[in-house]
Amino acid sequence: MDKKLLLNIVEDRYRKFQNDYAVVSTDFLDLNEQSLVMPFVKSHAKEGVFLYGGFEDAERKQVVFVPDYTMICGEEELFYYFKENPEQCPLRVIDVVAGKKDASLRHSDYLGALMSLGVKREKMGDILVLEEGAQIVVNEEIASYLAQNYVAVGKTPISTQVLTVDKLKKSSVKKERQKFTVASPRLDNIVSAAFGISRKTAVEAVSRGIVFVNSIETKKPDYMLKGGEKVVLRGKGKVVYRGATGTSRKGKAYVELDKYL
Repeated sequence: MDKKLLLNIVEDRYRKFQNDYAVVSTDFLDLNEQSLVMPFVKSHAKEGVFLYGGFEDAERKQVVFVPDYTMICGEEELFYYFKENPEQCPLRVIDVVAGKKDASLRHSDYLGALMSLGVKREKMGDILVLEEGAQIVVNEEIASYLAQNYVAVGKTPISTQVLTVDKLKKSSVKKERQKFTVASPRLDNIVSAAFGISRKTAVEAVSRGIVFVNSIETKKPDYMLKGGEKVVLRGKGKVVYRGATGTSRKGKAYVELDKYL
């Protein structure tokens, strides 16, 4: 989406929030869009403006505006508030159970079936694939429609129900701790090691703007990571860089990261 148009939408939601004095949100934003609105979110954080996707590790998020009566002053409090007050959350969860055992349905299968119903991508958040089905985060406004019309994924029949965000199965997000040796914790080195690509390809990816650090587009290959950053390579996945654990005799850094599976 065009940056100017996106910011106009966010500012319009902000004005509605100020007038209504109630929870207001945008549609879901991808990583690039989140990067574009991040300056606005940071500058209005004290007024109750946050990025939120239903769970801590969500990739697709909305800009959510929460009034001061909620007593929320940070993202951690926001998750707790919606967990305790799920009906006030602008998101719902479509809980899907596949009608066939061993259906082997993938993320793309669930997404394709949703798109065939005419549901726009910005109305949907993350799709968490489970052994028995999936959980799909969506805008509250389309939840009832999907519960009635989302009845099959390809040739596999499914059953659905609408849940509140406190019923999300966090265990569906899996990570694996990995260890590497790199010349230094520069962004290009970490991207190269984490995603199994050459350093040249990593430099090109960073320069093209498809690498994000903590949801912010970062185009500097020599950007130094300190530890704790979430790094995303669009189309390849995401990792959390945990930091350096030591130095080899040749001066290289031993580093650890958690890779999302």
